[in-house]
Amino acid sequence: MSANGGTGAEPTRGNPTVIFLHIGKTAGTTLRRILRHNFRSSEIMVVRARGRPRTETLDDFARVPEAERSRPRLIMGHTVFGLHELVPRPSTYISMVRKPKSLVLSQYNFVVRTEGHRHHDEVTRKGMSLEDYIDSGLSLEMDNSQTRAIAGDLDTPFGACTDEMLERAKGNVEGHFVVVGITERFDESLILLQRAFGWRRVNYVSANVAPGKRPEPSARALELIAEHNRLDDELYRWVGERFDATIAGDPLFAETYDRFKRTNAMYRPWGTLTYTFPQRMYGKLKQRRGVANKA
Repeated sequence: MSANGGTGAEPTRGNPTVIFLHIGKTAGTTLRRILRHNFRSSEIMVVRARGRPRTETLDDFARVPEAERSRPRLIMGHTVFGLHELVPRPSTYISMVRKPKSLVLSQYNFVVRTEGHRHHDEVTRKGMSLEDYIDSGLSLEMDNSQTRAIAGDLDTPFGACTDEMLERAKGNVEGHFVVVGITERFDESLILLQRAFGWRRVNYVSANVAPGKRPEPSARALELIAEHNRLDDELYRWVGERFDATIAGDPLFAETYDRFKRTNAMYRPWGTLTYTFPQRMYGKLKQRRGVANKA
């Protein structure tokens, strides 16, 4: 029985490479920092397709020499299911999912405020609202993004996702993912990871949190989100059921969780001092440089 409540690869057998399939805006940046504390830097590889769709990470990774692909014990990045087929040693996946409405809103706001994002210029130049952005079909991440990633989908057009894709995603979770955590239940997700892999250093402060409060989307925007994320809604519900079943079946979970809450409360002042404050200062300096460059 795997830690996400279903049968799958056992994480503690054979020291497999852990692939963190990072779906954007699911608290993955915070989780990445935690993962880095549990692996040596020489054991870590990050896959990325800067300014390009996440699906292109597969081709990029395939071009890496085999010896280099076999080196890491942790691979993480914005990618899709299928990377394990290119890892020449045993591997297993972890990931996080989030309520689709919250995910879509977070992704849209990230595009609007991030100048380096590949869609930022078009969205801001045209003054696209959330409704416009979804209707445009510009970003597949507005259309069942989580199901697409976990299913390993590479080329389904916007608006053409099917129930078969959802079933493929569920099958991949059952067969290849040791833990699929839930953003809204981040601490509980950490305990599942800790108990699955034996990781000890899981205390954290949140990273890459968007500033300010987002306005509530319009009724039309909510309709579009629901229409284009029906599969993600079902995937999120299904993962939640498995998540609950795993916790209910672990007699030591409550004790471990309570202990973690206490130790993390003790850690947060130190984490804020050593990470949060420096990151804020870096962000302000970066913003000032951007303003100066435009002047």
